Amino acid sequence: MYTRGNRVFYDSKTGMKLWETGEVWESTELMKHQEIEGEIMYVDLEVKSYDSMKCFISSINPETKEPIFEFYPAPEPTEDQLLIKELEDDILLLKTDSEVGGIL
Repeated sequence: MYTRGNRVFYDSKTGMKLWETGEVWESTELMKHQEIEGEIMYVDLEVKSYDSMKCFISSINPETKEPIFEFYPAPEPTEDQLLIKELEDDILLLKTDSEVGGIL
């Protein structure tokens, strides 16, 4: 089993904690911290500049300083959800059939 300690990012002037990676313990895969190859930079984004319920920031383009967004993966529907959808479709067909008077 592998473990990895927490890495804490902080403001070098004030000591204020900015972000931390969290610990990993008893993992079956070796998980090392990624080495930082350049300086730690930041970008400020305006409030509501993107829909955080639909997508997330996967990285920042180092040249343009623009965020790169990815959509969250859509979950696979459960059996119950598929059955409900099928029943809704059947109800719609029956309703349409009764309004139109059957298939001609």
